[in-house]
Amino acid sequence: MQTTTGISSMQMAMSENPIVSSNREVFGAMMRKAQKTDWDLVIAKIDKYISRAGAAVLALSALYFAPILVSMLLR
Repeated sequence: MQTTTGISSMQMAMSENPIVSSNREVFGAMMRKAQKTDWDLVIAKIDKYISRAGAAVLALSALYFAPILVSMLLR
């Protein structure tokens, strides 16, 4: 039993060209948007969100361990 596997180079070349040009267009659009973005403001926003998430984790962990601490202090 013989199996033949192969890929036609003509089909690959025809299907790759439109994808490459659209990828270049998308990349160019992303680069233009990145150049217009105020990165200091973006970083400040992300830092604020991370700080809030950390405070929420700290508050939840305090609520989780509060009964244990109270039971240790009441002994």
